[in-house]
Amino acid sequence: MASKASINRDTILDAAYHQAKREGIASLSVRGIAAECGVAVGSIYNHFPDKASLVTEVIARFWEQTARGAEGRACFQYRPGQNLVAFCKQVASGLEGALAQFRSDWLAEVSSLDARTLQRGRAAEKECFRHIEQGFQVAIANDPSIDPRAIDEIGAEALAHFIWANMLQSLKDGDHECAALTAILRRALYREHGGVRQETEVR
Repeated sequence: MASKASINRDTILDAAYHQAKREGIASLSVRGIAAECGVAVGSIYNHFPDKASLVTEVIARFWEQTARGAEGRACFQYRPGQNLVAFCKQVASGLEGALAQFRSDWLAEVSSLDARTLQRGRAAEKECFRHIEQGFQVAIANDPSIDPRAIDEIGAEALAHFIWANMLQSLKDGDHECAALTAILRRALYREHGGVRQETEVR
């Protein structure tokens, strides 16, 4: 346990993150984190004004580690030659792996948080997601099979946001391969009716 003299923001956040990883985001409580750190409850509030702030930082840390860690960079990085559907499958697979290492029900737990905490958590997620959505935009721009009329109508930025938001929802709902999302993309975006015959895989 950390001593009262040595407790700091990072120590508290580490304890909260590891507890959420073991027991779930819904298990977090200021009293429980204080006990784990060996400090009074007031010491936690010296660094985090309320529970929502602490939970928000735990959510942000998860996405930062997922997106910026060694495996995260690989799974979220567009590879030249991929079409959009292949890239979507790559990102979904990498994200599913990260969630499995954390907790398989983590996304569902986040969605069940109180409105205030959820709103702040979504804001923290948005900052972490920015470069991932940009990766989808790169994939869109470099996929010659996409009908440009579809992009003109939707817009690459709006489409990238739609893909990312629906990928998270698919994973939360248990569609680990995002089959519904990729089927919709094939039907809506590609010139050839029925979609892409084969996704280009770059190893």
